[in-house]
Amino acid sequence: MSIKYITICILILSNVGISFSQKTLKDNQKEGYIIMADGSRSDVAIEVEDATQPWTYQEGIKYYDRALLTGGRVKRELKKSLVAGEIIEYGFGDRRFIYVNYHVKNKGEDVIKSTVEKIKGDKNSDFFAEIITDGKIRLLKFYQPPVITDADYDDEALLKKITDEAKENFDILISREGIAAKSIQEINYKTFFEDCPAIVKKFDDKRYKIQPVSGIKKLLKSEGLTGPKLELAAKTIVDDYTLKCGK
Repeated sequence: MSIKYITICILILSNVGISFSQKTLKDNQKEGYIIMADGSRSDVAIEVEDATQPWTYQEGIKYYDRALLTGGRVKRELKKSLVAGEIIEYGFGDRRFIYVNYHVKNKGEDVIKSTVEKIKGDKNSDFFAEIITDGKIRLLKFYQPPVITDADYDDEALLKKITDEAKENFDILISREGIAAKSIQEINYKTFFEDCPAIVKKFDDKRYKIQPVSGIKKLLKSEGLTGPKLELAAKTIVDDYTLKCGK
């Protein structure tokens, strides 16, 4: 048997071995990391309920030992809940999610009742939101978690409709050091951008598409921008800030 033939056989067997050793992960499984509230970081496996639903990355996330990532089913008892607040950041690939305390108001919900629930703490407000612009000022993408019944999960067309609507109706949160994340349409822009008079003046002159409101006006306001249009308008403001006052 020639040396050339032996070499070819070794290469073929090596490639077969590599292909068998590679992990084929499910769409909802990722190799990622978590950062605890004390600042400690760990490399883990991240698992969400349904990777096709954009709100699934905001709550109900699980994590476990990366060694269990084989593409197969992982036993429930080996998974831990990714608790927002106890864990302040997680991510995978080039995506990062941070802890936010954000009160969700469902579509059509009574604004007064919703505000009372917020004050009393009757509704969950601990979530993760995805960083879309990082730096001195952060922009975060937040999807309104829809109310889905068990029967809805059996309706494929309805689930697709809910998912498509969510992708077009997300909110944009904004934060900076010392100021917690909140909807960019509800900030006090004079306080938030007090270090940048040029931005405040453009708000005063109504030269931005976003016009934040607060107080009773916030309670009674009609729906403003949402989704991609809101994201573009928010990025315009942050780009202005970076250019004029961000250095």
